[in-house]
Amino acid sequence: MKKWVSAVEKRNFIKWFLDNHRLKRNEARMLLEFILKNHHILENIRFTEQIKPNEKTIVISSLNSDEPGFEFYYNKRKTDDVSTALGELMANPSAKVNMIVYFYGKSMNHRYLQLIEIPALDNIKRHEKHQKYSKEVDLVIEKAMLEKERQTLRHRIDLALDELNESLFKKLVVELKELEKKIESIAE
Repeated sequence: MKKWVSAVEKRNFIKWFLDNHRLKRNEARMLLEFILKNHHILENIRFTEQIKPNEKTIVISSLNSDEPGFEFYYNKRKTDDVSTALGELMANPSAKVNMIVYFYGKSMNHRYLQLIEIPALDNIKRHEKHQKYSKEVDLVIEKAMLEKERQTLRHRIDLALDELNESLFKKLVVELKELEKKIESIAE
């Protein structure tokens, strides 16, 4: 379940980030400015919190972060050379690129939180949806089973009438009434 974020939102965040934070690596600033100038590259940027070694991932940090200033992961390799990342972006402008940005207060920054994909949150939402569907399916199955039981009781009542068995008839009618109350309570 991918979260779609517009290029305008990404651009606004990157501009805000560059305006409000000093980066550990000045070349990383140039890379972000290059991304801002190229709309088609910006559209393919995805903000995330996890390094994905099989995918292109750019990691950029501000001065007040404990993380490395710049890292680029591509083809199961890692480099701290900004020019390599810039070359990859220029050579493959339509390729998807993950970006991780480290700065003080990012966990509470609404601009940043709106951009990132949070797998744990997506998993929780998916689980809640699954639970809801599971309950609905259980309800449908229970209704079907009770309806089948109702049909069986009606058939047995008809047989009791055919055999003129009054005691069995009364017993089955009581069971049928209880079953119909149960069906009504489920329908609510």
